[in-house]
Amino acid sequence: MKLTAFQVHKSWLIRVALVLVVTVVADALTAWFVPRPLLWCALIGSSLPISMAVFVVIPMLREARGQS
Repeated sequence: MKLTAFQVHKSWLIRVALVLVVTVVADALTAWFVPRPLLWCALIGSSLPISMAVFVVIPMLREARGQS
């Protein structure tokens, strides 16, 4: 049986997609409802690498450490 790329990388690809969607939705809601959103939108956008590290990279490293 031949695996597709999504089947191989599904464990981290879904996490990345969820983090991106949550960040974009939070940024859009902030831009829509906050009277002066420039600072808040910049902070939310710049938190993306930290969110990726916490919700994607660290769980993947723990999973890889558990398998070896």
